[in-house]
Amino acid sequence: MSIRLRLVLVVALTTAVLVAAGGFAFAASLSSGMRATLEDSLHRTASRVAAEVAAGKIALGSSRPSADPAWDGRVVQVLTTTGRVLFTTARAGVPSLLDRTVTAQSSRRRVVVEMDRASWRDPRLLLAEPLPGRRGHVLVVGASLDEVENAMVRARDAFLAAGPLVVVLAALGAWLLAGRALRPVEQLRAEADAISARLPDRRLAEPDTNDEIARLARTLNSLLDRLHGALTHQREFVAVASHELRTPLAVLQAELELASRPDRTEGDLRRTLDVLGPRVEQLVRLASDLLLLARGDQAALTLELRPQRLEPLVADALGPLCLVADARGVMLALDGDADVAATVDAGRFQQIVDNLVGNALEHAGGSALVEISIRGEATDAVLEVRDEGPGFPDDFLVRAFDRFTRADVARPRSGPGSGLGLAIVRLLVEAHGGTVTARNRGSGGASVTVRVPRYVAAVGAVPAAACGRRGPDHASVGCVGPVCTNERES
Repeated sequence: MSIRLRLVLVVALTTAVLVAAGGFAFAASLSSGMRATLEDSLHRTASRVAAEVAAGKIALGSSRPSADPAWDGRVVQVLTTTGRVLFTTARAGVPSLLDRTVTAQSSRRRVVVEMDRASWRDPRLLLAEPLPGRRGHVLVVGASLDEVENAMVRARDAFLAAGPLVVVLAALGAWLLAGRALRPVEQLRAEADAISARLPDRRLAEPDTNDEIARLARTLNSLLDRLHGALTHQREFVAVASHELRTPLAVLQAELELASRPDRTEGDLRRTLDVLGPRVEQLVRLASDLLLLARGDQAALTLELRPQRLEPLVADALGPLCLVADARGVMLALDGDADVAATVDAGRFQQIVDNLVGNALEHAGGSALVEISIRGEATDAVLEVRDEGPGFPDDFLVRAFDRFTRADVARPRSGPGSGLGLAIVRLLVEAHGGTVTARNRGSGGASVTVRVPRYVAAVGAVPAAACGRRGPDHASVGCVGPVCTNERES
């Protein structure tokens, strides 16, 4: 059922209820008002009769109807408390208008009752009260209720005739008003339905009325912009991921085809395995990185957080990187504050270190040193990785942490890469509630700084690390070749 039809039904039902309630209220008010007017008229008649009895103009004692034309058509009786009629008009009749119970009550106070005798052609409203100056006498005056009932019938007929018409007119007005109000919404729906993958840049027309419809159009356009950006990003992600996967897969296919030839020797097969190993490792790493990013996009990334010192985590992560640094002639230097702690996932934090240091080694160029420092600030634990290479291009800094972005022109590379390292760093750092920034150093080289919320309470003992650890004499330790050597801080 459409909104328009539902709105019309609600308006029609509400109008019908209001008309019915208004009719009942009007009828009750009309009946009450007319009865009040009639009672006031009876009270005036009773005062007149009492005055004439006191003046002797009405003789009491005869039960025969009065022939006085002045009382013709009026209902008047004077009774004793025993019910004997002392005076009556022709319209009132000879029998007492009141029964004994009501007569006894009216001898003490004023009583208003409604009577409907079978001998009467209409219901009557009677007012009975003690007759002034006449102890034990009751004065009764009455009037027909025909006018009241006729007025009620006319009011009922009017409401029965006009009520449905009012409901129909209200429903028709609601139908037209709803159609006019919903027309811009229908136009927005039609425009939104026309947007397809072939017209991804098309947007909805925004009315200049600055009302709810205009705000809805702006909100939908904003949503379309985000969806378009997400779709574009997804397409780029798939395209670049496919490109990154194609090269190692093509190498694997070619090497496997060569290895399957019957003339291949054992030495040829060993060389094939030497080629395939790094390619398989590259594929496994790329698949893991893509899976990690996908989990981050779906908010399915889980962390095992606990308070711990950062220096041993960083030292353990630097251990496997010592051999890589040695092979490239680069020294890794760790300068860490042993008291700095944070609530982190140890494995994921070491992955942050691995990606940052690996990225620095990959783009180190001819530099001979990569520095890793850990320090504590007021509310943050800070990890910084600095190299002495050519640094980031200025236009690359704003997208350094985007996926599949690489500064290949300005920062020479020592090996294949997917451009996911810094993107993964940002994902993991933000999952820890921190921030990561990149900048170029004034003295040359690049610097990437990670900030996570600092844990200020005491934590457990610092475990030993194989390489890159801080010794008991608080010396700065670095990796030169495959062995660990201490270099005193100046």
